[in-house]
Amino acid sequence: MKQFLILLFSLSLTSGLMAQEEDTFSPAKLEAISQHMKAVWEDADPDFSVSDIPGKWKEESAVIIAQKTRFSFDKDANKLAVYEITRRRIRLNDRDAVNSYSSVFFRIGSVNDGAGIRVIKPNGSVKEVTLRNAVFVEDKDEVPSAFTPYIGKANTYIDKSKSRVLYYKVAVPDLAPGDIIDYGTIFYDDNTVKKMSYIEFDPIYFVCTREYPVLSQKFEIDTDNNSFVNSKSTMGAPAFKETGNPNAEYSWEDRNREKMSDTRWVNRLIEFPMLKFQIVFSRSENRADLFIGDRGELKQSISPEELAKKMNNLYNRLDGSAYYDIARAYLKQIGYADLREEDFIQKTYYILRHMSFYRANGFSSELFASCLTQCLDLRKIPYDLVVTAPSTLTKPGDIIFRTEPEWMVRVKDKFIFNATLFSNPYDLREEFLNTPAYIISLGKTPTATPITLPGCKAEDNITTNTVTATIDTANRNMQVVLQRAVTGLSKKNYNYQGLVHTTALDDDHRSYGGEDDVRAGMKGAVLESYEEKLRERKKEDKTRKLEFMKKDLEDDFENITAFSEFTLNADGRNWRKQELNYTSKFELGDMVKIAGENLLVAVPGLMGDQLWIPQDERLRELDAYMGYPRTLRNIIRFTVPDGYKVVGIQHLNTSVDNPAGTFAVQASMEGNVLTLLVKKHYKQGTVSKADWPGLMEMLDAAYNFSQKKVLLKKM
Repeated sequence: MKQFLILLFSLSLTSGLMAQEEDTFSPAKLEAISQHMKAVWEDADPDFSVSDIPGKWKEESAVIIAQKTRFSFDKDANKLAVYEITRRRIRLNDRDAVNSYSSVFFRIGSVNDGAGIRVIKPNGSVKEVTLRNAVFVEDKDEVPSAFTPYIGKANTYIDKSKSRVLYYKVAVPDLAPGDIIDYGTIFYDDNTVKKMSYIEFDPIYFVCTREYPVLSQKFEIDTDNNSFVNSKSTMGAPAFKETGNPNAEYSWEDRNREKMSDTRWVNRLIEFPMLKFQIVFSRSENRADLFIGDRGELKQSISPEELAKKMNNLYNRLDGSAYYDIARAYLKQIGYADLREEDFIQKTYYILRHMSFYRANGFSSELFASCLTQCLDLRKIPYDLVVTAPSTLTKPGDIIFRTEPEWMVRVKDKFIFNATLFSNPYDLREEFLNTPAYIISLGKTPTATPITLPGCKAEDNITTNTVTATIDTANRNMQVVLQRAVTGLSKKNYNYQGLVHTTALDDDHRSYGGEDDVRAGMKGAVLESYEEKLRERKKEDKTRKLEFMKKDLEDDFENITAFSEFTLNADGRNWRKQELNYTSKFELGDMVKIAGENLLVAVPGLMGDQLWIPQDERLRELDAYMGYPRTLRNIIRFTVPDGYKVVGIQHLNTSVDNPAGTFAVQASMEGNVLTLLVKKHYKQGTVSKADWPGLMEMLDAAYNFSQKKVLLKKM
């Protein structure tokens, strides 16, 4: 065992550890933690003795002087010990940075875990922050990612580990601008590897560009003989290197990195310099079903030919026969042999969607593809297996981990992706638009043929809000009826809002025309009890839905005072009605201002809250990743109350059109009804730096219009 691990184990065995309550620290435990941290504080790395920062960064909120994480692995009997040791040294220049580190989180869930915090004052004095007053963190989601391990504990068949995930936080007293905070953590996990032929630890995707400028950042990996490392650097990031150092077999180092310039609409893992790596424990080297190489090899690339072989091996090893047998039974119920091919494909899709979420809580893409292709074989319908990676994760040519490839099936020149709870056959997925991919041919000599997945147009993804509004001149509240109709990729933004607390999923069998398998087999008292509970749930859901919608609509209307009615017109989950459509009735306050005898009414505000980009985000260095092109239409009909007339309607008309987008308003009067036709059109999924000013122009026009008021003059 390496000297560092021997030191930690020996300290652990001599200290009478973890004898107290989980949310308190006894003097003995504090002493044990302190002894563990000696190995961290005594690290001779000169980067952690630096106190000065470059003059160019004096005005930055904070500067990361140094950060380093070391992973140490050791196989002992039936356990794989993993140490993850991190240290960070950060200069805090302003109050915002001080507030960010006013509390430090750490994990003490093992006898080998450790944590320590030091504050270096501008005069050079060092203050140790005691952990005595640390408090237990009940909600692990409260812990910021900066204080959690990169890889954590692995899933194993048998878990006899004594390591637990217990977090604490401690306040850092008297922290002030100009201070340096220097903190370290030790995460230990003893993974039970008995009966495990391999373990894939979580891949790490590390963007070099951070929230603050960085002087030095490093990773070190010290593996045992059964651990393998895959690594890939993109966009100019440094690569891992073999060190020849007995304390670290592989090392990575990055220096003098400026902070993130763009933080909104950034495809971070693609646009920024990024390092990704994964550590895999395997009892055998160069396994065909794992993305690892020979023992001692730092694997940094996978060719299309090698990818084809690995996909072939994975597909052949995948055992989805149990699910396929169930799917075939469903198909027999509906007489699949007599269906037209297109009907067969659609109904097969809905059966697999039903099984995926009612039986298995979601299929992986490879399991879904396997079941679908086996079903297609029943009717001898030709297909292609296609593999790519999400465009928000990695480029297909940079695939290096087994978890990165996504499977889909091409049938009749259309692509079928892994089903979601809300999807229909041939629905596109945002993360795969215009993405390079490979057709994988299976067999003894598998091949990978490059193709490009289809894209979409703004006209394919439309959200139409039809708004009918009236005002009560006595209390000046506005009564609103909003019908929302959504198509294409835009549905993903509204599926949950529209379908939660409704009956949309209760009769899923209707999507494929089969029997009600939920009630199948229920008789007598059992069926009666089920129906009674279902009625109670539906009754409760009606109340919950109103409460949910009132809160959810506050993102668009912060002045919503009441929500009175909801109607689901179409759930968008079946082939014949793929549009999501629902109607809401609610009341808005603070929409009318008194101007003498006249009224100023915020009719344009009925298009909902519009984005305003602050000045410090208007200079752009990267392309803006918008996800997908889309159109938002608002048809606003406002009934003018008796005794008033609209003045200055022509000032409502607006038109902005450029390569990035369109914003246009057409106002008209018919009788006592003011109609506003409002169109907001995002033309590009990714807006180039050259077109960025056009996007700002479009967004500014939408925001400025939403702030206008309509003058109602007393007659």
